[in-house]
Amino acid sequence: MKAKYILSSLLLAGCTFFSSCEDNLDISQHGVSTFENFYKTDADAEEAIIACYSNWKDTYAPAFWLKNLLSDDCYSAGESWTAASAQLLSTYTFDSDFSHIKTLYTNLYKVIYAANIVLQYVGDDSEVKLRARAEAKVFRAMSYIELISLWGTPPLVDHPLKANEYSQANGNTEALWALVNQDLTEAVNSGNLEEKTSLDNFTYRITKQFAQALLGKAYVFQKNYGAAVTVLDEVINSGKYDLYSDYENIQTTKGEANCESLFESNYVYDANNVTGIMSNMIWVYVHWRGDMLAFNEPTQIYSHGGWGFFNPTKESYDAFVEMGDTYRLNASIKTYRQMEDMGISLSNAIAYMPDNAGYFSWKYRVYEADVINYWWLRCPNNTRAMRYAEVLLLAAEASLQSGNASKAAGYVNKVRDRAQLPALGSVSMDDIKKEKRLELWMEGCRYQDLIRWGDAATVLAKRGQERPALYKDGRVSWDEQKNASAGFKSGKHELLPFPATEMNVNKNMTQNPVGN
Repeated sequence: MKAKYILSSLLLAGCTFFSSCEDNLDISQHGVSTFENFYKTDADAEEAIIACYSNWKDTYAPAFWLKNLLSDDCYSAGESWTAASAQLLSTYTFDSDFSHIKTLYTNLYKVIYAANIVLQYVGDDSEVKLRARAEAKVFRAMSYIELISLWGTPPLVDHPLKANEYSQANGNTEALWALVNQDLTEAVNSGNLEEKTSLDNFTYRITKQFAQALLGKAYVFQKNYGAAVTVLDEVINSGKYDLYSDYENIQTTKGEANCESLFESNYVYDANNVTGIMSNMIWVYVHWRGDMLAFNEPTQIYSHGGWGFFNPTKESYDAFVEMGDTYRLNASIKTYRQMEDMGISLSNAIAYMPDNAGYFSWKYRVYEADVINYWWLRCPNNTRAMRYAEVLLLAAEASLQSGNASKAAGYVNKVRDRAQLPALGSVSMDDIKKEKRLELWMEGCRYQDLIRWGDAATVLAKRGQERPALYKDGRVSWDEQKNASAGFKSGKHELLPFPATEMNVNKNMTQNPVGN
């Protein structure tokens, strides 16, 4: 009996002890907030929308790789493993395992997730919160414009998914475009987006006019030309944007935040966060391949640290020449002879420069003064999402397709006037295509345009079948490497493959033809 009482006392003491411990442990975890109790203040809302801005920055580099190398604007250059993988794009021999496809797809959905968090949890009881909600709709729409035009039927995700919702099926293209139209229309009409106060004023936030421009672009992609004209005209007639006079620096640090830029991601030098300044490293990829070049004293103003993965195609150079467009040509592309005249030539240490047809990108040159000396070339140059010239050319296309040829000519001639070209009395769709190719050369528009115009199968049929090589004497050989099986295939390459990592875990998805 005594033992029984002792055991009971121990059990009672133990229960009391563990109950006391549970009480002591039943406290809020410091530094952790739930979705439901975090998004309450203006500061919370601002933090939430900053995630959209930050994630959007991470889409730029993979989009630059994909959309430029899939077009006929440039060659994928170099002989390293990284260049070799990128050449799968130029040759149309990629598959669903290709890294840049996965990265862009994933990063676009990260933007959508961040936008959905804002729209799900941020209230509407202050101006800051209302602005965050409007901006989130623009970011979601902007991401879906890319996803739809590149993949066709990406999953429609308009809210933060629960665990049992992760395996989403392909979206319906019409429903996806409807979400884009709705998001942008609501954002524009909300009155909560910022607007520039003058032509020379600039804001790094999403503006009403940028949202309108995206909506107009979406309408053009949907062939809803009448609606596109209406909304694009509102951007044009706002008087808040104009063509920047210094086209030669339209993509350099000297041309940041100019009157033509509708939206750009801002990069500010921070000595304590160098890797965050340009984590996508696009400038090291696009600038000339420094280890194969020799620079004389006057050319020391240009960086020597580029990798030269994007060299202009001969077709691009010829297109400028055929148009008689010497102004934009000299601001966009330099010949090897022009580079030599400036004091930049191939190094004596190499036999040839692979994947170079005798042309170098000038539009994306990097100045040494802008380089941050930390682990490869880092440059806090802002990445541009859209220029006013694109708005004018979209408006020209929509106007022409709506039957207003004179209005279309007026918009094209505005762009041509800056390019120092004579005005056209009338314009055809072919004129607009040529103008857009030159004006927006290597700015990530060409590939999607070729697809939606139905021109890709013709223009890109022999893409990557021959690779050029530039020699020190200026001679170009086309015999170094050939691939007769390369090139765009109709019925196969109109859409990108969904990433293999997605298909492997999501049995509800149907793969696009190129991924099968």
